[in-house]
Amino acid sequence: MMKYLTILLAALLIGPGGRIKVAESTSQEWVGGLQQSGYGTYYLSTVTVKGHSDKMKIDELWIGNLKLPARAVTDLKNRNSTTFRKGDRVYVRAEVNWKPEARGGLVRTTGIQTDKPYDYQGQGLIGYTYKGKRRYAEIDRFIPLEKIIYP
Repeated sequence: MMKYLTILLAALLIGPGGRIKVAESTSQEWVGGLQQSGYGTYYLSTVTVKGHSDKMKIDELWIGNLKLPARAVTDLKNRNSTTFRKGDRVYVRAEVNWKPEARGGLVRTTGIQTDKPYDYQGQGLIGYTYKGKRRYAEIDRFIPLEKIIYP
């Protein structure tokens, strides 16, 4: 019975057919060349949207129980290209960063550890609002790219 309720809740959260279709998602770990630079992971999802940016706001990326702030752009070279139309290809970017703290440990500087919206099966979720209602698009898997080692 609980399994059916979870499936029903997931269907309600995602909505009929969803407004975002995920084409591909990648993850890329990085490490800073200096000890105080820290390390982290960049996430990038290429999606096709079924709505206009005046009605849809893409603002979250979930990795497990970690909710990261996300930014949706139509041009990877222009961070201000946030306007899109139905059928456009949009890039959803997020990152998690760890930085050294004064006591010698590391502290996560991005994201919030919290309960995930529902028990999804993939490796992540893209959170967005469409006409004011919260919805999610599931990411089946992230393709890992080669680690970046900054000088």
